[in-house]
Amino acid sequence: MHLFHCPHIDLPELELPEDEAHHALHVLRLREGAEVGLLDGRGGFARATFVRCGKRNVHMTVAQVERTPRERQHAIHLAVAPTKTADRYEWFVEKAVEIGVDRIIPVETERTERARLRVDRLERVAVSAMKQSQRRWLPEIAPLTPLKALLTSELPPQRLFGWCEGQHRPLMNAYRTDTGAIVLIGPEGDFSAAEAEQLRASGFEAVSIGTARLRTETAALTACTWMSLAQQRG
Repeated sequence: MHLFHCPHIDLPELELPEDEAHHALHVLRLREGAEVGLLDGRGGFARATFVRCGKRNVHMTVAQVERTPRERQHAIHLAVAPTKTADRYEWFVEKAVEIGVDRIIPVETERTERARLRVDRLERVAVSAMKQSQRRWLPEIAPLTPLKALLTSELPPQRLFGWCEGQHRPLMNAYRTDTGAIVLIGPEGDFSAAEAEQLRASGFEAVSIGTARLRTETAALTACTWMSLAQQRG
């Protein structure tokens, strides 16, 4: 069954969003009578039937909506510095959604190599990954956020940051599954010493993610995978 993202699926009749309608009509070539699945990204799933198709729009009737609670009892937030090339960051977002994450925050640091980021494109990547992996929750993707602004925002109680220098504990020993957590991953040049001190002063603990020196996106996905599996284990 083909899956489509539709933010509002509680109505008995509705119209597919424009980009999803284009994909249904001109890529998949679906027509009246097609039965599809709808995901709202907030735990909702519904079966729908195409009843009227135009050149750019699709009208549907919607059956009963199923609601699924969040996959994890405690949230996983990833704050990750943008990579030098956009495709590597998009790949990270895709895989993080497939693995399971609740929020992604692109974070700007002293050594961040990319000052601009297209959040709209990242959101499309996330939607595609949600449909491909058949997950029912779509993570929030925040705009590019300076580190100082992030530290003054509301954050989960458990706060960790990847750090290659100085004193740190392995993530596997530091991470607790009984509360929400945020993990910060810096750019390839790592956080500066001043940023590391700032993070510690804000309640963050330095952690290592394995013994190898990992690329930014690899470190973020390794942390995401470990935390997700740790919660499943309980």
